Amino acid sequence: MPKFAVIIPAAGKSVRMGGRKKENIIIGGKTVLDHVKEAFKDFDRIVVVGPGGDVPGGERRQDSVKKGLDFLGDEYEFVLIHDGARPFVSKEVIDRVKDALLKGADAVIPCVSPKDTIRTKEKTLNRSELYAVQTPQGFRTEIIRKCYEKVDADSISITDDASAAEYCGIEVEMVEGDYANYKITTPDDLPKEPKLRIGSGYDLHKLVPGRPLMLGCIEVPYEKGLLGHSDADVIAHAIADAMLGAAALGDIGKIFPDNSDETLGMSGREILSRTSEILENNGFTILNVDATLVAQKPKIASYIDAMRDAVASAIGIDKTCVSIKATTEEGLGMTGEGLAMAAHAVVMIKEEK
Repeated sequence: MPKFAVIIPAAGKSVRMGGRKKENIIIGGKTVLDHVKEAFKDFDRIVVVGPGGDVPGGERRQDSVKKGLDFLGDEYEFVLIHDGARPFVSKEVIDRVKDALLKGADAVIPCVSPKDTIRTKEKTLNRSELYAVQTPQGFRTEIIRKCYEKVDADSISITDDASAAEYCGIEVEMVEGDYANYKITTPDDLPKEPKLRIGSGYDLHKLVPGRPLMLGCIEVPYEKGLLGHSDADVIAHAIADAMLGAAALGDIGKIFPDNSDETLGMSGREILSRTSEILENNGFTILNVDATLVAQKPKIASYIDAMRDAVASAIGIDKTCVSIKATTEEGLGMTGEGLAMAAHAVVMIKEEK
């Protein structure tokens, strides 16, 4: 089986990052370089060129790549060269480069078509004939090593590895790149971390005969129901309260007062739907819901799936993002004595503003 190595030049001075070293930039809990190394974890050899790497970097990128090639052993038939500042490269792009090499190409580059119109000072260029070149760029190791030796000997300045191959007359094959595989060059290129907010909610209602028991936007068969101005769905009310709390928009008592004709008999589904709309209008997206019913009876295990469906539908998120569970208070207090039901809820939302 042919062996693949990857060289990661990561010796840039980060001038356009305002001096922020990319090796110190954290994205999603990992450094930029760690993301890159993770993408190539299945390769036979990873060579990092730069501070703290396998090889010290050079003055220019091409100097660093040549150092990496000189350091790499002869047992690797193919080598991919990938910018240390491209942490979002996908397995699909890497595999397309590898597959083209295995099918006989000497040099392979991933490319994407530019989205913007591009022009020189004098004229607009034909966008259909232009490509933005990405990395990893793949080569037969013996060929690219000789190309870099010639470029170095001839004192030629190049901008990427394919340029070295082209200078030596090597045909370069293009494969599909990925717009997400962009290079972090300036602070504007850093992904914006989502602004997450958490809210908690609580509700309690008495159990009385003669009312339907509404829980999690569905009716649950039972001899008693919950007393309230609305349908008294404690699960829905706790979730709505948590949603409003996360967004700092008050509570359900303020939004849905219990002395209003409009809210008389209002269902938990409608309360959740209206609350979801309020959050959306204020620039928030609901990410997930976790609710716990506190009740001695009835057992609701067989109804939880339907509750999750109903709650998810009411607030417009996927069912997999809704958790509903139940517990008892071991016969203690109003809920333990079967006189009432309560619910706690936690909701996470994302600020889109």
